Amino acid sequence: MGESSVIIYVPPVLFGLVAVTFIVLWRQKIVTNWQWGAGFGQTALGFSLSTFPIEPIFDAFATGMIFIGAAYCYSSAVFEHFQAPSFDRERRWFVAVYTLLLVYCIFILESLRSQIFLTDIAFACLIGLALTMAIPRARRSVDKILLASIGLAFIDTVARAVYFFFFYGDASDDFADFVDSAYNLAVHITTITICMTFPFSALVASGVSAMERHRQAAERDPMTGLLNRRGFETALSEVSGSGLHEGAVLVCDIDHFKQINDTLGHATGDAVISAVADILRQVTDANAVAARFGGEEYVVFMPGTSVAKARASGERIRETVSEKEWRFFGLVRPVTVSIGIDRIRPDETDPHAAIARADRALYAAKAAGRNRVLEAGELTDLRASGLAPA
Repeated sequence: MGESSVIIYVPPVLFGLVAVTFIVLWRQKIVTNWQWGAGFGQTALGFSLSTFPIEPIFDAFATGMIFIGAAYCYSSAVFEHFQAPSFDRERRWFVAVYTLLLVYCIFILESLRSQIFLTDIAFACLIGLALTMAIPRARRSVDKILLASIGLAFIDTVARAVYFFFFYGDASDDFADFVDSAYNLAVHITTITICMTFPFSALVASGVSAMERHRQAAERDPMTGLLNRRGFETALSEVSGSGLHEGAVLVCDIDHFKQINDTLGHATGDAVISAVADILRQVTDANAVAARFGGEEYVVFMPGTSVAKARASGERIRETVSEKEWRFFGLVRPVTVSIGIDRIRPDETDPHAAIARADRALYAAKAAGRNRVLEAGELTDLRASGLAPA
């Protein structure tokens, strides 16, 4: 392979550009980890050494360590991206053992073929582990494309290593022959034609994840982790889009919350708000849409749930809140909540009208003495008795 060939310049340039892009995005806090940038940067450096060699033995050892470092960073990035267990200790031991074997292949065996085979197989083991752990967690199309590109890189690496070590009899074992070897040419060609999907799919997947994180941050209440009003509306539109219009709504408010803020301060009040939000998550079903509407008020939409079941959930919430050990928060009296409930009527296409009726039931529950659950259908009887506002 002549040095004038444009092929030898393509991988280091492209991987270098991707690495710089990732580092810039990381510094701007758009992507959450630096491992992608470090991995692609090391890959660019490794290809640069094969393009502009320094000294054969040094090049062999340095590229081996660079590419295993790149594989370690790639696997770390995949684990973080898919929120999978990272096996840090095991991977570090693997790299340590690889380093000892690399020293043996280069300085004792003095075998280029063994060094190449060892590095390729070790590289494949690290990215293969990440691939195996990530596959069950891939939900989005961009993530599946990313894993497919990693799978291609894995197959390419293993196939090339096996072919050149076991079947390519003309391969030289001299380190000085590596730059002009058929193996080096094959690496460049397969990288350009097959493996180049890997960096760009990683870039796209990371960008989509960044957009989703920003969207979720805009739709989540930072104190409780529940949806805010904007997130609640988005969730309702998604539920409505799936055709689930029937259900019940629950509006919950902490009783005498102003007294907590006034006597113990806003920090304690915030802790109480977060604790009640945790109870809502624990008690309601997994398909319920729960939100903090501001202050100490919460709204829960329960798709496909009858008023009776919603009332049972409301009672569990009320009892769990009142029975919680609030002394650890500095409170001398239990915290209680009042809850209003109503169902979505057959002629209604979204929960907003039911929320308004449940809100009126909530205020009726407060007027009737607090620490209770009321259905909107009970308001007529309460008004007749003078316990609910007209």
